[in-house]
Amino acid sequence: MTLAMILAATVIASPLLRKHHGQNASPAEILSAAAERGKQLIAALHNYSYYAELTIQTVSQSDTITGKYYRFSQISFDREGNRQEKVLENTSTLPREVYIGTNAANNLTRVYQFVITPETLGQYELNYVGRERIDELDTLVFDVKPKIKMPDPDKSDDRYLKGRVWIDEQDLCVVKVGGQALPEQSSHRTPKFETYFQNHDKYWFPAYTSADDSIRVGRYFTRVVVNVRFTGYKKVSPR
Repeated sequence: MTLAMILAATVIASPLLRKHHGQNASPAEILSAAAERGKQLIAALHNYSYYAELTIQTVSQSDTITGKYYRFSQISFDREGNRQEKVLENTSTLPREVYIGTNAANNLTRVYQFVITPETLGQYELNYVGRERIDELDTLVFDVKPKIKMPDPDKSDDRYLKGRVWIDEQDLCVVKVGGQALPEQSSHRTPKFETYFQNHDKYWFPAYTSADDSIRVGRYFTRVVVNVRFTGYKKVSPR
């Protein structure tokens, strides 16, 4: 039996899933089970490689693209679970005031891929909102905001989610994330985004992120369009 099969069997046998897939569970029980699922998802993801394609565009009032940041990377993990990125293409013509560096792009992408884990439960306050049906999925909805002290945005690239997560009632995995990244810099903020997840081998991995928002940059507002695609998930041999 593989590790993934053992993890899946453990979750299926959990007391919460026996409560009609979370229908009779308390919000605290739901979050606890979702955090365990998230921990297992991260462990499973470390056995995959995949591609991340990030595009950020600034758009004028006449719908003309005035600048573009593009990065296409292959993501994998070493034996210790450390994230490795092989950048295959990286270009930028963004205006100087909307400049985004490699570290900032990486941290934004991590917020876009937000997953509930035991670690995030210690960093965030999550409040139950209710149930919502998304496509063919019945989901449990939670508002999310950081409960830790925010770093100085002009000195740190670390970003945290303020928004909402949707947890599949049956698998207890995050299947949608929406919100914005905090802290905001004094001159501008990141646009509000939505990320959807897709099922891969009993887990829900990030699939795509989109954002289209007018943000203040200095004294003016600028329309920013963001698209991220996570594709080509492939199991790799243990290193």
